[in-house]
Amino acid sequence: MRITIFNTPVLAQILQALSILVLGLFGWRAVGKVPKDIRKYVIIAAPHTSYWDFPMFLLVVLALRLNLNVFIKHTLFIGPIGWFLSYCGGVPIDRRAAGARVRQTVQEYENNDDMVLLITPEGTRSAQANWKTGFYHIASEAKVPVAVAFVDTAERRAGIDHFITPSGDIDKQMAEIKAFYDTKRGMRPENYIS
Repeated sequence: MRITIFNTPVLAQILQALSILVLGLFGWRAVGKVPKDIRKYVIIAAPHTSYWDFPMFLLVVLALRLNLNVFIKHTLFIGPIGWFLSYCGGVPIDRRAAGARVRQTVQEYENNDDMVLLITPEGTRSAQANWKTGFYHIASEAKVPVAVAFVDTAERRAGIDHFITPSGDIDKQMAEIKAFYDTKRGMRPENYIS
């Protein structure tokens, strides 16, 4: 298992407590949990409507003790900066190889015992009806479930609601996912459409 900021002994516990405290001070709750037998999955997060989504999800990830990974341009992984990016959960990816991104990601899942990757299917903070489906293809080919995570300003909750297993019927499952997110209110509701 890779050692990251999310799983470093003692530090992860301190950051979890601080995250729960900060969320509570602002009237928010981190909800949901991951079954212990699920060690590899893709997290999709929506509605993605504001720059504030990043700090919110960081607090939620720390509060729920998720061992998160995020793709970062491969050329940044040089020397001490590369070590630091890896420690923060960074995984190098060659963004020039657009057609190979799904395959690269599937290989990362195959090469790691624990792998959690956060993806925003909207791909942008502005209103976007055509969601990206790369997360679905990654999960399907890597044979991992998808955690459906959310921000809901109406109830001041954020976290993981449920998991889905890709069935191959992408249109049906995307419609179900969008229907779930239609019940959630983002930080800037005007920036969300499904």
